[in-house]
Amino acid sequence: MTTVADRIILSIALLLLLWLYLHYWTRAPADYALILVANQAPIKVDLQHSQQIAIAGSDGETLIKVADGRIRFIASSCQSKYCVHAGWLTKGGDFVACLPNQVSIELHRAKTANFDAIVY
Repeated sequence: MTTVADRIILSIALLLLLWLYLHYWTRAPADYALILVANQAPIKVDLQHSQQIAIAGSDGETLIKVADGRIRFIASSCQSKYCVHAGWLTKGGDFVACLPNQVSIELHRAKTANFDAIVY
C-alpha cells in the first residue's frame, strides 16, 4: 500500500527523469554532413543548400540528395539498398553507410558545446 508521500516522491522522480531525457539526450539538427568514400578525402556538404551529389564508390555510382537541411542516399549500386531505405538523416550524430560501395554519411553540428566524456 502506498502513501501520499510515496506517490509525491514517485511523481517527482518521473518528472525529473522526463526532464533529464529531454534536456540531455535529445539531439539538435545537423549543420553539415561528411561524405566518406574509401581512399578519398572526406567531402563536406552544407545541408542548407539543396543539391544532388554523384559519388563513384568501389562498387559503382551512388546518388545522394540534400534538401531542406537533411540528406539521404537516393540510389546505390549495392544489392540490398539498406542505405537507400534508411531515409532522411537530420540530427547531429546520425550515420548511414553503404558497405558494399564503401560510402558513408555522417552528420555533424558546427558548434558543439556538449561533451560525452572528457578524459585526462
